[in-house]
Amino acid sequence: MDLLQSTVLFLLTALTLFGFYGLLAWGLGLIFGQLGVVNVAHGDFAMVGAFTMFALPTVPFFLRLLIAVLAAAVLGYLTERYLLRKLYVRGMLATLLAMWGVGIVIRQGLEAWFGTTPGSVSAPVHGSITVLGVQYPTYRLIATAISLVLIAVGLVIIYRTNLGLRLRASINNRQMAALLGISPSLMITGTFIGGTVLAVVAGALQSPMLGVTPSVGLTFLAPAFFAVLVGKPGSLGGPILGAAIVALLQTALRTFFTETVAGLLFFIILIVLIALRPQGLNWRIPQWKTRKTSPQAAPGQESSSHQPVQLQDTHQTATKPGESQQE
Repeated sequence: MDLLQSTVLFLLTALTLFGFYGLLAWGLGLIFGQLGVVNVAHGDFAMVGAFTMFALPTVPFFLRLLIAVLAAAVLGYLTERYLLRKLYVRGMLATLLAMWGVGIVIRQGLEAWFGTTPGSVSAPVHGSITVLGVQYPTYRLIATAISLVLIAVGLVIIYRTNLGLRLRASINNRQMAALLGISPSLMITGTFIGGTVLAVVAGALQSPMLGVTPSVGLTFLAPAFFAVLVGKPGSLGGPILGAAIVALLQTALRTFFTETVAGLLFFIILIVLIALRPQGLNWRIPQWKTRKTSPQAAPGQESSSHQPVQLQDTHQTATKPGESQQE
């Protein structure tokens, strides 16, 4: 295999991983940004999507995917409405332990029902496509395309629609958003449902590439958390950048090392990166504001001394939303 084919295979593999980690990490980041909940059951939600595809082998694939979405919406609503809502006032530790318990219940329930033998899901499309001389499975390309479309649609909704504006406002300053008529409880429930749906869809799309077991969700959790941490916790677009970094890093390590060594180096590198940049990477496009210079005063006239003070006050006022967001 020449250099071009190796590069194409590397990029296709990284893109497939990015589609999966992008959905998973984005759902996790949305829940953490809106609710402040560390959802340690997020990988188990993805596993629910995989088991939904496995448990209904006679149903058409994309109909199973729709059923998984509906199941995710119900699961997300019940978890937030009847469990998490009663624990917000007790702080992050209480919600973390609650979600840890939810994950255990899901794993033990599926293990009791299906056992521990790995299951397989048949892909709706078989065969491979030649991409610049590289044979690549057709279904992986389809699953990657669906994931990228979902990510793109989600970004448009968040940054270009009124719903996204309400979501960002409720994350930045929930009290002010409530005064403007945005229902905090509705946004919180809707965000948790959306994050759960993203996780379940990611697991459902990935199921034909997996050995489906009740513990498979645990392997998804660490890369998703690292993607959120690398991409700046609490941001809406940061987890997508983090997922791209995680996918590229994981693909590169698996190319040159064995699976065990690659996994060890993967976690070491990410831990070091987070230790060096605990606030995450600055994924925003930097913007520089130029200070307007006042016209020079005519000879014999004193220049106004209050203009620099006004500029300074304006700058301080502009930084207040950012401060409230950090709080």
